[in-house]
Amino acid sequence: MANDPLPKDELAASLRAGRELGADYDDAIATSLAERLEQSIDERVRHHLATQQQRRPQRQGIPTRTARMVLAIVSLGLAIPLTAISAGYAGDGGVIATWIGISVLYILMLIGTRE
Repeated sequence: MANDPLPKDELAASLRAGRELGADYDDAIATSLAERLEQSIDERVRHHLATQQQRRPQRQGIPTRTARMVLAIVSLGLAIPLTAISAGYAGDGGVIATWIGISVLYILMLIGTRE
């Protein structure tokens, strides 16, 4: 891959052709140069992304069992104060709504951490 998006001799030839052909062909020459520049830039970006992908180590992530255990501990840790707060403000209906919310959240997180 060249360092320049377009070789300088190609660019100079396009400019000479534009001078020789006159102003009527300026748009066509500009369009042609723009397309070639876009292709060159796209090629360089693809090459750069492929190089970065090869260099980047694969992430291992958190093991599913660990994530589930942490989620369970956090859920139980938050369940106690949330239950007390909801019981104080809304009574039995608040406690039921709180536990339904905690259960739904826990189920959704379990679905999201499936292997």
